[in-house]
Amino acid sequence: MLVKSGTPIVLLGYHFYYNNLLTKLSLFEPYITVLKTPQRDSPSTEFEATDSQAIGLKCLVGKTGNKRFLFRYTLNQRKQSIGLGRFGDINVSDARKLAQKYRMALNEGINPKVDRNCPTRLTIDEFFQQHYLPSIKKRKKSWRDDVYRYDTHIAPKFGSMLFQDLRTIDVQQVHLKMTDTINKYGNLYAPATANQVLMIFKSMTKYAIDLGVIDKNICKPVKLFRLNNARTRFLTTFEIKRLLKACREYSNKTIAAHIAILALTGLRCGEAFNIKVKDIDIKKRVIFIPMTKNGGSRVVYITDMMLSFIANVPLKPDNPYLFAGRVKGQPLRSTRKTFFKLLKRAQVNSDGICQHSLRHSVASNLASENVSLRIIQEQLSHRSIISTQRYTKVNTESMRQTSETLSNMFS
Repeated sequence: MLVKSGTPIVLLGYHFYYNNLLTKLSLFEPYITVLKTPQRDSPSTEFEATDSQAIGLKCLVGKTGNKRFLFRYTLNQRKQSIGLGRFGDINVSDARKLAQKYRMALNEGINPKVDRNCPTRLTIDEFFQQHYLPSIKKRKKSWRDDVYRYDTHIAPKFGSMLFQDLRTIDVQQVHLKMTDTINKYGNLYAPATANQVLMIFKSMTKYAIDLGVIDKNICKPVKLFRLNNARTRFLTTFEIKRLLKACREYSNKTIAAHIAILALTGLRCGEAFNIKVKDIDIKKRVIFIPMTKNGGSRVVYITDMMLSFIANVPLKPDNPYLFAGRVKGQPLRSTRKTFFKLLKRAQVNSDGICQHSLRHSVASNLASENVSLRIIQEQLSHRSIISTQRYTKVNTESMRQTSETLSNMFS
């Protein structure tokens, strides 16, 4: 149903106004599920629904569709609020109980924010372990990467600090100094890595606001580094051949096969790690990828060369994954260290190269062979062909031939 801003809507006997103006309604899960996001041209960043049962309980809907509960109150003529959690992580019944608990504290002259039972005195490490980590485990496949970055870059310096004491300048200094810091491989951290750490700060801060641990988004002023997403360094077909030779000769056939599959398919690292034995159909020569970064599934076709690597992978009876890790029932976590070791053995210059460069190399080498962008897009499972164009830089010889062709046209 289309309605204009400010038009009243009747929902099972309760009136509320779509967009900014709103009267009270009894909040139930079905109501919250269908609440619309604010229009993009709306001056309001969030649409607010007020519960008629628990005084001060609100449900806010952001422009991205995120829904969160909030308890608003006034104390000493000052308006204040406490985040109760995201819809999905907390239900209406629990949100009401919290709101009623805080209302009772107010009636006794106690500010809920400084109540000992309110989690405003959490350290950053306590918040990460008790609240943030359980949340991202439910919604992020790459949560282990966040744990590694938190343990490496955030916890050592800020883990014991109260979250409410964290300042904008603290976050900014971590972000800026990372690009001047040497990593364990002897290289400076890339701006993209610094951005990933900053995004953990930003995500934790937003969640802490939702839960009422802090009031202000201190990370908002800190801007991500602008990245040049156009890829310029990729492995040539000659370099890929030498890398594959090094993979064949490497003793750990599981790790070697993982790296080889990346080079031969353009799969993302995580997609390859999560291949299960049951997803491989040798008879039909296909690998089924049930979930990609874009949220869909796809099929990768097995060549004889790919099969020669897959056939040498030792399978574990208690592990469903093709590339089984040391932990029972889990896949490999990383092959990055071995990747650089094999590049060295293959006498391939690793400057400007990372494992994701194998995906880039697949696209660039296919483009050099005049494979259409549309086919390359399908091979890489890109939702948009614009993403594919970032990877398909033609090689020097192709550019030289193009220049010769232009000159010959006018000679």
